[in-house]
Amino acid sequence: MQKLIFLLAVITSFVACKKNHNDSSPAPFIFGKWSIHTVTVVPFDSTGNAINNGTVYTELSNYYFQFNANNTWTENLGPDINAGIEENGSYVLHGDTSFTLINTNAPTKSAECRIDTLANISFVFSYRRSTLFNGITPGFLNYIFHLKS
Repeated sequence: MQKLIFLLAVITSFVACKKNHNDSSPAPFIFGKWSIHTVTVVPFDSTGNAINNGTVYTELSNYYFQFNANNTWTENLGPDINAGIEENGSYVLHGDTSFTLINTNAPTKSAECRIDTLANISFVFSYRRSTLFNGITPGFLNYIFHLKS
C-alpha cells in the first residue's frame, strides 16, 4: 500500500509540474515603429453624444509612431523623415489597456490613450481631446489611430 501511495505522489508531482509550452507567440508590445494607416476623428457634444460618424483620414505611408523600450516616443508626420516635422516625448504604459503620452512640446498637456487592439501587425489606440465647436460650443474630439507594423 505504501508503494502505491508513493507511486501516486510521484506521478502527481510530474503532472503538477507540466507546463503548457504551446503558446503561439508572446504577447505583443507597443514597442517599435508603427506606420499610421488611418486616423478617424469623431466629434462629440458636451453630453457625450456623437455629432456624426466622424471622418477617416488615410495617412501617407511615411507617417509613423515610434515607441521605444525606454518609454520615449516619436510621431513623424513629415514627407521626409529628415524634415524635422515631428512630435516626441515620453509615455507611461498602464498594463495592456492604456497608456499616457507626454509631449515634450506641450509638457502641461498629456494624452490619456486607450489601447483598443494590439497584435503583432496591428495597433489601434484612441484618445479624447476637449474642443470648442465654432469657438463657443463645448465638446470633444475622439481620435482613433489605426497603426500597422
